[in-house]
Amino acid sequence: MKRFLISAALLAAVTATIQAHTLDGSVKDNKTGEPLIGTVIRVKELPEVTTTTGLDGTFTLHELPNKGKFTLIVSYIAYKTQEIVVDVAKKDKLDIPMTEDQKELGEVVVTGHREYRSDRSAVETVKAAGNVLNVISQQSIQLSPDVNVASVLQRVSGVTMERDASGEASYAILRGMDKRYNYTLVNGVKIPSPDDKNRYIPLNIFPSDLMDRLVVSKSLTADMEGDAAGGVVDMVMKDAPSRFQLQANAAIGASDYFWKDGRDYLTSNRSDYTHKSPYEAFGSEYKASMSDFKNGPMQLKSHSAPSPNFIGGISIGNRFWKDRLGVIVAGSIQNTFRGTERTYNSVKMASGEQAMYISKLQHRYYSIHDLNTGVHAKLDLTLPGHKLEWYNMYVHTNSKGIRYSNGIGTEYIGENSYTQDDEMRSTSTTQSIFATNLKGTHHLTKDFTIDWAGIFSQAKEEDPDRTYATLSNTVTTDNTEGDAVSGSIWSPDKTISKTYPKNAERRFQHNRDTDWAGYINLTYNTRFGNDMEAIWKTGGQYRRKERSNRYYSYIFNPADTELTLDDNSLEQFGHIEWTCRTPYSQASQLNYDSKEHIGGAYAMVTMKSQLGEVNVGFRAEHTNQIYTMLQHFRNMGQVGEQSYWDYLPSANIKWTPTQKMNVRLSYYRSINRPGFYEIVPYQIQGEEYQEKGNPNLKRARIDNIDLRWEWFPSKNEQILAGVFYKYLKDPIEQVFVTSDGKIGAGTDAYYMPDNLGNAKNMGFEIDVIKYIRHFGIKANYTYTYSRITTSKREYQEGSAEYKTGVTQTRPLVNQAPHTANLSLLYKDTEHGWNGQLAASFTGTKLALVSPFKDADQWDKAMFGLDLSAEKQFKNGFSIFFKANNLLDAKRERYLKTVNPANLEYEGQQSDKTIVGTYKYGRTFLLGVRYKL
Repeated sequence: MKRFLISAALLAAVTATIQAHTLDGSVKDNKTGEPLIGTVIRVKELPEVTTTTGLDGTFTLHELPNKGKFTLIVSYIAYKTQEIVVDVAKKDKLDIPMTEDQKELGEVVVTGHREYRSDRSAVETVKAAGNVLNVISQQSIQLSPDVNVASVLQRVSGVTMERDASGEASYAILRGMDKRYNYTLVNGVKIPSPDDKNRYIPLNIFPSDLMDRLVVSKSLTADMEGDAAGGVVDMVMKDAPSRFQLQANAAIGASDYFWKDGRDYLTSNRSDYTHKSPYEAFGSEYKASMSDFKNGPMQLKSHSAPSPNFIGGISIGNRFWKDRLGVIVAGSIQNTFRGTERTYNSVKMASGEQAMYISKLQHRYYSIHDLNTGVHAKLDLTLPGHKLEWYNMYVHTNSKGIRYSNGIGTEYIGENSYTQDDEMRSTSTTQSIFATNLKGTHHLTKDFTIDWAGIFSQAKEEDPDRTYATLSNTVTTDNTEGDAVSGSIWSPDKTISKTYPKNAERRFQHNRDTDWAGYINLTYNTRFGNDMEAIWKTGGQYRRKERSNRYYSYIFNPADTELTLDDNSLEQFGHIEWTCRTPYSQASQLNYDSKEHIGGAYAMVTMKSQLGEVNVGFRAEHTNQIYTMLQHFRNMGQVGEQSYWDYLPSANIKWTPTQKMNVRLSYYRSINRPGFYEIVPYQIQGEEYQEKGNPNLKRARIDNIDLRWEWFPSKNEQILAGVFYKYLKDPIEQVFVTSDGKIGAGTDAYYMPDNLGNAKNMGFEIDVIKYIRHFGIKANYTYTYSRITTSKREYQEGSAEYKTGVTQTRPLVNQAPHTANLSLLYKDTEHGWNGQLAASFTGTKLALVSPFKDADQWDKAMFGLDLSAEKQFKNGFSIFFKANNLLDAKRERYLKTVNPANLEYEGQQSDKTIVGTYKYGRTFLLGVRYKL
């Protein structure tokens, strides 16, 4: 009997399962066809049967009877709720169109503001654009593992990021074109850079949660400034919402760099430092003494771990006066602690050798505290036929850091002994950017529009009391077979027999870059029938830039030349008494004032029809650069000037064979201007090499061609595939140049910018976004090939002589042949779960050009893996988690050719010898977000 009852129960369960019916369908906007993600579908007669639409707008209802009629209740925010009667016996897929609730939300305002922030709007922007674009929406940014613009940007096809010495991604390399070939916009206007050397902007100082979207233009039109060959990065900040909105987030986290291998976090007393150099404080005739320099930067301490990282942000916005007036204010703070370990192997080319050899090995340990803050405010006023916008932005970052180096300056002094220097560097660098702009758009007639903008912006960097101090150690070792040069200095059997102070330096540097700019554009529409129109556009711009740079240096010797320290510990730096060797330190050659005047005018016409559009334009730009040296430099004059015209044609063709497909062909000419730091005739000892300016440096001119096919299967999916070609005339790269002007390295060699003939850069890229129910995939791959031929030196084997005029063909600097990104997405709107696993790959790339043939330094390929997850609750709260560099990837720099006789480091190979390794660790972040 028991067996009978069990069998009957199982049979009933199987029968019910077989008879259970499944209903499939999709929900879309009835006007745009956009899939409505997260729509709730309930069965009125069966309240327990419910589901939501996935990332592609589709849904599946399970556990329905196999026959009968039921009522579906379909609801989605800002849309009218529908009740639909369905017959489950029919196997047809159900398509449900939804209509916006015009009473609940204003039609014009809401649609415009909501569009900009969604993934659908990003795809629509790419589809409708007149040039080649990639767009990342606020929705994607919020759900990504990234917390600043630099990290977000690396997800774009063809983009790799250049990291600074501390491991932070800072500058974008677009399509193999170095960071100098791109420029950055905020809300469509160019801003200056706080960098002391370059025009390009460190993107890691911009918090990602201030943005509405990130737009990357890979081709230019005539109404865009012409100094970009790789592309233009436009950070579009948050706009006023259609109704009151409050968003806030806060998170804490940490890096595991300090959790292992006994790594300590190092700090100095930067609250007690010298704010101004004696030269600036008291005048050039003042004799500096030690009483003018505070000792805080020398007072080092070690901690087992830093404080936790904290990231927070808030934005408040609303519209008033019948939606005519919009206001938004947003702020962000990022307080982070980072660490980096760098193994740095110096390499040389010796007389009589055909390969490089390792001359010394050192370790550098970085402990960094970054405090980034940002705020932006925008006010817009819309009146019949007119719109005014006033935007203000301020970002500020303060980076305090200690770099401790050991193993530098190694010199062999005996069979088992050598000297080794340890160096400490203490810094506190502040960078800030302020920008305010007023824009106006005026529709004077139905077909005639004038828009204009006035911008003031200022970028500053202050690096006061950058302090260096060096201790010299006499080291003995029991390793009789090793020597100091080939690497035995890191053997565990070494002992330090003597430590004494060697020298110190205090540097004071600050710079300011101020821009005033004005733009005006006139647009006139001409219509030819119902399906064709011509948009005529002309305009101009003027920018006045003023830049000042100040740099002062003081050298110190130990007061007691016979002083021997107890040990080489961190505390010893604070106990040393110094004497100023250069009390009348003069302003260095990096003290200059400069001005730049750029004027531009353009004309263009865009023809539009159902088949697509054609855009043809011409732009003329005039550049005038003037610098004034505040210290006479050898035989160079105190004033220098460059002035030139550039004529930049462009053409863009977009063919639209179907409503879901585009084919684009574009051409444009662009330029790359040298920066003031590059053309000022200075000469200093830099961090790694002697550096020199080049007053004869010319701007580069680039011809660019793009061909791209675009397919949009749905409103939030895309497949983009294209090829590109760039021809560079007089590209600018950093090279070694001797005093006689030849590329090479002798006793008087400098690292300086120079024009290196002509170069080619070409490649192809593919970008895919696809959704299936709750899952999605975003993937892109770019292949880039570049070639440039430059002069080198080559030593002859067995001889101290070298050949000149030898050439070598190589890729452009920082150009990786292979870059790829893959993001796996999960979104369950019914239960409020979001997840993303993001992988990125950057192939091997040339990092540093050597003066010798086949002796360049390369960065090995890197693979990164990041993760983010979020749980949303119905009360507006959500909890999120972000993890970066899950695989603990490290950056390695290597030489392809090294003398095999000098390969005594473990794991080194003659065809890939590591000369530098950077370890960063993993970072983790856990936070909460609220939206009202």
